[in-house]
Amino acid sequence: MDGLNRPPFMCHLSMVEFDDKAPLELLELINRVFTYLDKSHESVDMQKETQEKTEERVCGFLKVLGYPSDFNPNYCRDIVHGEKKACGHILYWLLSRLQDLARKAYTAKFLVPLQIPDEYKFDEEMNNTLNVYKDLQAEFQAVHSNTEALRNESMNPSEL
Repeated sequence: MDGLNRPPFMCHLSMVEFDDKAPLELLELINRVFTYLDKSHESVDMQKETQEKTEERVCGFLKVLGYPSDFNPNYCRDIVHGEKKACGHILYWLLSRLQDLARKAYTAKFLVPLQIPDEYKFDEEMNNTLNVYKDLQAEFQAVHSNTEALRNESMNPSEL
């Protein structure tokens, strides 16, 4: 839980304090890390959000980030109920990969495939629009890769 005690979170938690957290508080910690990765989680009121919505949002975002789980119904239920072992594993996984996941969360907004209902897949205009969307995704991927490569190649001004 050392990652929660460093910037940007600064929770000042000991292991005992973490272990004493109520289920909702554990979910709020996960949401705090999610908010760092994607600001869309910032407006979520965990106390008012339904369990179904929490499951959809939390498990969906973990899938986008590539969290290693099969997300079976029992596991998703454990997450929503703030089960300590599940939440602890998730927090450890998130915090140990925070910078990589921040990049992944950013790119995922633009690269997640659209879910098109089957009845619309036969429409020619819809297919053309979907192909344009896929082309734009490929262009974004190329531009983002080039930008990352340039960032990694360029020298820090303080090193000059």
